Amino acid sequence: MKRASQSGFTLVELIVTMTILAIVSVGIFGFIESSTSGYVESKNREALQSQARFVVERLGRELRHAVPNSMTVWDDGACLTYTPIRYSGTYHQLKQGANTLDVALSTEKTNWQGGVTSDRLVFLPMKPSDLISGASNSFAITAASGNTLTLDKPLAAEWPASSPSKRIYIYHHSVTLCFGEGELRRRVNDGATPKNITLAQNIAAGSRFDLAGTSLSSGNLINIYYRFNQSSETSVYNQHVQVLNAP
Repeated sequence: MKRASQSGFTLVELIVTMTILAIVSVGIFGFIESSTSGYVESKNREALQSQARFVVERLGRELRHAVPNSMTVWDDGACLTYTPIRYSGTYHQLKQGANTLDVALSTEKTNWQGGVTSDRLVFLPMKPSDLISGASNSFAITAASGNTLTLDKPLAAEWPASSPSKRIYIYHHSVTLCFGEGELRRRVNDGATPKNITLAQNIAAGSRFDLAGTSLSSGNLINIYYRFNQSSETSVYNQHVQVLNAP
């Protein structure tokens, strides 16, 4: 009588099969982990670059339209204070002893007069201190009608100089930018409780502003050195911004 044949796995075959499956699984999991990690790093890198582009574009746009010679770098290059222009234009004639001035502003607004009565006006700014109250070429605007501005004091005999291009700049508050604690922050110096707005994160040590040197300061050129750091990767940006306006 013939015995029925039996088929199946031996213990050795089972162990070999499980070992092979384990090796294959480890390889698959490693590939998946590597792909996932690469994707996450790529997205983080893309987000960091996008943030850097935003900051470079915003600061370039703001600083290009600052009042000429209004920039001050302090705290060992960590901070920059400047004064944005609200309106700019030309004046017709400076009359000694007069406290009114006829102007032509570069704006499409037709009702700008109501918004400048709390602002200040400056002629031929050569340094940041020319913009403060008490400076001989800085005036508070007390009224505006048509194209005529009324100033808080008359044009004095000791007038320092007239602008070669007859330019005027109307401004309000200064703005401060600071690198610190891994961030780039912006603050409007309006006399109220300071409120810092974060413009960028992942800022590494070594980021700074540079206005030192005759060629930079006299040409209204500011150099900004950014260092972004994330996941042990560092991206460096070096930005030069030229103030577009002339005193």
